[in-house]
Amino acid sequence: MSEIPVFDLSEVLKDYYKITWETYAFSSAKKDKFCVYPTYQSCNNILFIMEKSDILGDIIESIIVLSLKNGKVEQIINYKLKNKIFQIIFFDEEKLTLIGYTMTLINTKFGELKIFSIDLTKKEERLMYSFIIELSGVNKNEESLIPFKIYVLALNKRYIMLINIDTNSKDKSALIVDLYNKSEFYLDPSITNNHSIFEISFAEIKKFKNRNYLFIKTGRISSDEKRYYFNLGEDIINKIETLLIIPCEELIQDLISGVMPALSKYIIDKVEYSETLSFLNYGKPNYGFFYSIKSHSLYIDSPFIPYVKENFLTKRTDIFTYNLETKKRAFIGSLPFPSEKIRPVYIEENRYFLLYRPFHTYLLPIKNFFIKHYIGTNEISFFELPINIPYKEQIEEFYLLKNCSIFVTVNPEEKYTYIYLNDNELIRKISYMEEFFSLIVNSETEELNAIIIYPRFLIKHDS
Repeated sequence: MSEIPVFDLSEVLKDYYKITWETYAFSSAKKDKFCVYPTYQSCNNILFIMEKSDILGDIIESIIVLSLKNGKVEQIINYKLKNKIFQIIFFDEEKLTLIGYTMTLINTKFGELKIFSIDLTKKEERLMYSFIIELSGVNKNEESLIPFKIYVLALNKRYIMLINIDTNSKDKSALIVDLYNKSEFYLDPSITNNHSIFEISFAEIKKFKNRNYLFIKTGRISSDEKRYYFNLGEDIINKIETLLIIPCEELIQDLISGVMPALSKYIIDKVEYSETLSFLNYGKPNYGFFYSIKSHSLYIDSPFIPYVKENFLTKRTDIFTYNLETKKRAFIGSLPFPSEKIRPVYIEENRYFLLYRPFHTYLLPIKNFFIKHYIGTNEISFFELPINIPYKEQIEEFYLLKNCSIFVTVNPEEKYTYIYLNDNELIRKISYMEEFFSLIVNSETEELNAIIIYPRFLIKHDS
């Protein structure tokens, strides 16, 4: 097996000091403090952003892109933004261009959203679209009006969805903007009777077989809050929750054809006051204890999307999957747990299971011991990871990939994280107060291409 390359971003960020989370979050020192994290990755590129806090909120200061070829870093782009970008919503890997947006307050009556195209090769930023929002003017404190609440989602590189739900806005609106010809398509916000898209609480674009899907959850109250008020017998507003999965191209084609799409046809499930809904994290057996590659990857590689529905009366949580290809759902099984306690769901030969770490692992002579809990049958099985862990370390994550196995342990006393390759080969020791890591995995071959080490919290040398 060829050597797994490890790339450290410290050299790229040599003009900054690494600091701990406590220094970043709680220090009262008047210094520019930055947070670094990956926001997109594929087998070819990984996109990092560097944020700093501003009166407007968290503003992206810089973009760092690592392009890989044959497991090696072929190109590094470190670009400082000219505009105060709030969020990156689209990344074109081939052209190395981004789409991001910023929000500003014109006065107490009007706010403005601007969408920019960012060309990392040419080092150019171009305004593509601006949207004026009329505010209610009830709150005269300008700082409290920034940023106004709006969901901005890239259905693809041309079409952007805007859902303005700000309570300070006179006219809530849901529309799709064509960035190329500047046209706007307004959507009927209704989902069901007395429930609309303006009660959105979660939205994300995911990709499957090179097709984009918009995942939406509505319901403006969290599961634990809803359960609490229901058990007290109190009445609340916003009782309805829905989950929607919308094929982006289908939505766009309907609008272009002059057909007003009914959002109700994209509902995969709906509940009233006695239940709650949520999408689940999901993983694959042998692919991460927490199914986290420490990124917000846009890619998924399974058509089966798991979600949970908890019933407050029966005190059980049902687990379902929704198939993106057949557009049908299937019941997996039930568990007597609150919905937020359900861990990521894994699939193995058409059997779904949860993965547990035994309690009080530090008391066990065998620390690499795990439990599989099969949903539906409640069958339990056990397995051990093929690694001998030093006494003071505990397993944090593991990745059993095709070309290697990666094990991540943590030593709480020394405050270090250790990354091991296969049985016991130590790849890297990092301070978990200062540094993080990300794996570059080829989603098609399930092989590890590289490991990226990066400092999470920084201050400038000259601050």
